[in-house]
Amino acid sequence: MKRTIGSIERPPSRQRPLRPLAIAGLCWAALGAQSAVLAAQPATGTVASAQPAASAPSSHPDPATVIRRIQDAANRHSFSGTFVVSAGGAMTSLRITHVSDGHNQIERVETLDGQMRQVYRHNDLVHVLWPRSHAAIIEHRDLGLGYPAVLQTGSAARLDMYELKSAGIDRVAGLEAEVLQLRPRDAHRYGQRLWLERQTGLLLRTDILGPQGELIESAGFSELKWSARSQSQTQAQSQTLLAEMHRLKGYRIERPKLTHTELEREGWMLRTPVAGFRVLHTYAHPPGLPSHGAHAPDAVRTASGDAAAPNPQGGVLQAVFSDGLTTVSLFIERYDAGRHQREAPAASQGATQAIGQRHGDWWITAVGDVPRATLRQFAAQIERRKP
Repeated sequence: MKRTIGSIERPPSRQRPLRPLAIAGLCWAALGAQSAVLAAQPATGTVASAQPAASAPSSHPDPATVIRRIQDAANRHSFSGTFVVSAGGAMTSLRITHVSDGHNQIERVETLDGQMRQVYRHNDLVHVLWPRSHAAIIEHRDLGLGYPAVLQTGSAARLDMYELKSAGIDRVAGLEAEVLQLRPRDAHRYGQRLWLERQTGLLLRTDILGPQGELIESAGFSELKWSARSQSQTQAQSQTLLAEMHRLKGYRIERPKLTHTELEREGWMLRTPVAGFRVLHTYAHPPGLPSHGAHAPDAVRTASGDAAAPNPQGGVLQAVFSDGLTTVSLFIERYDAGRHQREAPAASQGATQAIGQRHGDWWITAVGDVPRATLRQFAAQIERRKP
């Protein structure tokens, strides 16, 4: 029997994390790449003649400014294109449609390889559809988990853990791009290289880099078209996508209900924080769902089945930590010898790492687009306290 800590889905994170769902944009988390999605060398593509208005001048005094510009570009502009991701020796293509009127956003992300999967996001409402099996997951996600997934947390508070460097000018998908490099100030995180479209600041490509500058994963557009349309045309396109999103007749629908909580309230704490990371969210997953369900920001699904958990609602407790650029999730559940003894202690795909270990009566799984040593530090510092 194959022993695994779980299959790390890629955009398919990940919300990867990049990714998640570990980078792929727009709802990579839902697609399973949060982090760790990577487009090897994207091929030169085509771009529509209509060019959106330029954003503020590209002066980047700090990493937080870069992130704000990237997020602003995604919020202001509508576009569609082919997004190529590659991680752990695998490559996947996605078709992305992103419509924004400056207030509301709706996206459709479709896998172009393997089993068909569609992810729709209307602001914080996410539908994940598997047309062949007529299965769907509907859930609400925290705002900020959309494009770009690699920057999903949007927190500027901890970005001092990275040093920003300019790396010149390049082209991606036929567009001129400004290349920036974020170098980590310690060994707890990976470096990243970003390609920003020069006029708008839209994130065109992201590479995740190892300690020696080696490429671990990469994600980027191979073809991109701007949707420079009138307000009425934008509204019409939005309505078309919304109609597709809610066309669920005949689908078997699952609606996971998560409870926001706090680690301390559930009887857990980190004895010593991991440098640069702070807790963003803590969720209580209901019983009857896989240990790492579709909502997991790091886009990880394990082979484990149902589990009891250290929270009043039952299920699995998930704490999400961020340094402002990448995330780590800790999943806590009751130890089950029948399941957990069959799981390998570690797994990886591209930049996304996962480890599992027993903690007395509990089982701890740590997942993130960070070096494995960072996950071990998280797992070693988690401590059970009386709630």
